[in-house]
Amino acid sequence: MKGSVIFSILLGLILFSSPVIQEPCSNVSMLYGTAYAEQDWKTEFDDICGRTQDAMAYSPEELRKLVERCDKIKPLIEKLGETERKVYLRRLEMCRELFVFTLESKEKK
Repeated sequence: MKGSVIFSILLGLILFSSPVIQEPCSNVSMLYGTAYAEQDWKTEFDDICGRTQDAMAYSPEELRKLVERCDKIKPLIEKLGETERKVYLRRLEMCRELFVFTLESKEKK
């Protein structure tokens, strides 16, 4: 009886310290990082596309920065699943095109 208790404790310690058992724990932090990154691009996307209604009020420099921000988050959106990717890429493209159009029209004046 005493031997089986010691064996169980040792087996538990061996399994607990095994890299195979520990690996999912490290994946939790990676998943948390991924979820956090997802929220970052989504927040950035919402901020950028939320500015389209005021596009004419921005200076050419501000419009250039908005176009750069669109270009920056595009690779993040391209990593999404098929449906989300199509929707958000199209919306981002429309926002970017509006900023570019506004910028070009302001520069022609």
